[in-house]
Order: sequence, then structure tokens, then C-alpha cells
Amino acid sequence: MRYGIGLDLAAKQDRCSGIASIDSFSREVVGVKCLKTDNEIISFASNSRPSVIAIDAPLTSEPVMREVDKLMIKLGLRVFPPSFKWMKQLTLRGYELMNKLNSLGFTVIETHPRSVLKHAGVNNFRELFGLIGVKLGNLQELNKHVEDALIASAVAFCYITGCVSKVSSHDGIIYLVEKK
Repeated sequence: MRYGIGLDLAAKQDRCSGIASIDSFSREVVGVKCLKTDNEIISFASNSRPSVIAIDAPLTSEPVMREVDKLMIKLGLRVFPPSFKWMKQLTLRGYELMNKLNSLGFTVIETHPRSVLKHAGVNNFRELFGLIGVKLGNLQELNKHVEDALIASAVAFCYITGCVSKVSSHDGIIYLVEKK
């Protein structure tokens, strides 16, 4: 297991979906960018051959409030339920993309970047990377979507290296970074 990818998925394919990749051996970010279409995302994953892809989107076939969402809220981790109007489109796209990636042999997990930061007790992706010991390198293409993708990539990295924690229920698992 070598690469972990984080994806901040946009609800629509004409908007930026931030994507970031971490090499778990060298413990450094090896790529960040904005992609738009599912085909671009699948191509990036196919070329990178990650061990795991952590997606910031509800990964469920039904855009309804799940038990796992309720557990997150009880823990003080504010997530938007998949049933919110604009979240429905994101949920359906995320579920379809997850199925496409799974069919190609990729492991796909769900995460929520703001909850990752809160759970880990840090304020931003830079502090999170310091906490888990990953080098950021020269990040040229930074925006909110890429920053959330970096946080999601930290979850993928922790899934590979064993510093991940999770909130789970019968209807889903949301992965976070362990508290230190």
C-alpha cells in the first residue's frame, strides 16, 4: 500500500473537485489539482493506483439522514444530511463514482474534512499534516476544494498507516484522523 488520495467532490461535474495524493512511504504530498468530470477523476486514480480513496461526500444510495450522520452530530461534528436539497446531487454523484471506482478495484471510504479537523483538535490542514508527520512540499494550486482534498488525503494516509478512527453505524462509516 503506497498512495492515498483525498477527493473533495463537487455536486456538479462542471465545478472543481479538489484532489490530493500522499505517498505513504515518503510521507509527502505528491500531487494536488482541480478536476471536474468523473472521467478525469477515474483517470487520475487509474494513473496513481492508490491504496485507498477518501471522498468528502455522503456515500449512500439514498439521500436521507442516516444513523451515522446522527452519530456525528451527537459527537459535535456538524455534517449536512444527504437529504438537504443541494446535498442530494452530491450524494448521488458520490455514490455513482464510488461504485465506478470500486468496480475498478479501488477501496473507497467516506470522510468529512471539517469533522476531521475538529476531531483531531487542529485548526487547518497544515496543523493536521504536522500532527500526522506528512510533508506538504510546494503547493501551488490552493483553494478551498484542494484544501479539503488535502484533509481527505490525510484520512486516506491514516487509513493506510493506522492513525484513522471512524464513526460507524449500520448505514455507513465516516473516517476521521485519530486524536493525538
